[in-house]
Amino acid sequence: MTESWDLETGQDKTDFTKFPVGVTRIRVLSPAPHQRFTHWMPQFQRSVTCPGRGCPIDVLRNKQKDAGVDQTYNFSKKYAFNVYNLETGKVEVMEQGIRFVTDLKDVMQDLKDERPSRELKDVVLKVRRRGTGSEDTSYRIDVDAEASSVPMSSKEQKMFDEQLNLSEYFVPHTVEQINALLAVQENFKEAWIEIIVKSEDTSDELGEQFDTE
Repeated sequence: MTESWDLETGQDKTDFTKFPVGVTRIRVLSPAPHQRFTHWMPQFQRSVTCPGRGCPIDVLRNKQKDAGVDQTYNFSKKYAFNVYNLETGKVEVMEQGIRFVTDLKDVMQDLKDERPSRELKDVVLKVRRRGTGSEDTSYRIDVDAEASSVPMSSKEQKMFDEQLNLSEYFVPHTVEQINALLAVQENFKEAWIEIIVKSEDTSDELGEQFDTE
């Protein structure tokens, strides 16, 4: 997928933005979201990026649909941005779903209505999270009133100039990798490392991203 504000179209250790309950202030560095389709694999507690045509999980889902049985794996669209998190003082990757990004797009449109040249990077955003569960969590995004006219700090500007290439970072997993994952019956964490991590010259954030429970 590509970087685009059309929401209907289809290295070093990376920190992913986490929004605790309450307010988190961020500055969005990416001019548009990187879009990708994912499948959640519960046995690994990880998502894989769909390679598109020939994806083994898509084939399995279609077979299960035709048979009228519950589908083993889901299908979702994710949107990722480079952001500077003012609470952590780090450049991070923020990945969210359609509802969050639609609200963010509305904020961007409000900024452009005020001044056509205005962009998300020109303001600090205040993200307020309520709830902690899948059913009661909601987000509200506002321009931080006290910081909206503050220019980028030198640290933020450096991050803006050197931000992660998300298209390269989120390279789709291959058909061969996904077939190998589907064949795993035990030792899931070790298998993920062998199949995914060792075949990609990246740091995989295993300590933070892998849920062993």
